[in-house]
Amino acid sequence: MKSFISRPLTKLYFSNGFGLYVLNSYKFNLFPRFYFSVKKDFWEIGFFLFGLIFEIMWNKHFAYKKKK
Repeated sequence: MKSFISRPLTKLYFSNGFGLYVLNSYKFNLFPRFYFSVKKDFWEIGFFLFGLIFEIMWNKHFAYKKKK
């Protein structure tokens, strides 16, 4: 079985754990295909379109506090 790992092409993330990502996709979709995942410390919403994945994500463990 082969596995595919999406590679981030562009990412914009913030200190509170929120991020916007554009990743490469393993499949070319002419029409968008949406997905979402919600867990206690994590949520993501995204869609596949034209061989790319557009994703909005928040992860509690990616948050960091600025030092004073």
